[in-house]
Amino acid sequence: MSIQQHEQRVIDEKTQLKDKLDKLLEFLQKGQPAFIDDKNWALLSEQYDAMNWYYTILVSRIELFEVNQ
Repeated sequence: MSIQQHEQRVIDEKTQLKDKLDKLLEFLQKGQPAFIDDKNWALLSEQYDAMNWYYTILVSRIELFEVNQ
């Protein structure tokens, strides 16, 4: 199975995004620190949701690469 350059970029992007997602989730699970106000804390949670949705889309695209091979 040969991976095209653009497919490899999507795979790499998914890998990098997963790392960022894991780190953000770990941070969020520790609870709101005193130096982050309520509005920014809520935005961080929304950011996690958006990143997770984006990650799901990348996974779906990669699955299509495999079907089309």
